[in-house]
Amino acid sequence: MNEMRRIVICKHCGKPEYYRDMRWLNGRCSCRNCYKSQWQDENRKLYIWNDLDGKRPTMEEYQKQESEVLA
Repeated sequence: MNEMRRIVICKHCGKPEYYRDMRWLNGRCSCRNCYKSQWQDENRKLYIWNDLDGKRPTMEEYQKQESEVLA
C-alpha cells in the first residue's frame, strides 16, 4: 500500500484521515478538521483558505483497510 494514501486515526478527535493530509501546528499532528480548529483558536480569526477542503475517509474505509492489512 502507498504510505501516503494510508488512512490513520486522528489522536485528537478519533476520526479517520488520510496520512498525506495530516497537518502539523505547534508540535501537534492533527487531521484537517482539528488543525483548522486549533489554528482558529490560536489566531482568533476564521481560517479562510480552501487548502483543507476535500474528501475525508470514512470509518468504514479505515476498517476495510485494516482488515486487508491483517489478511
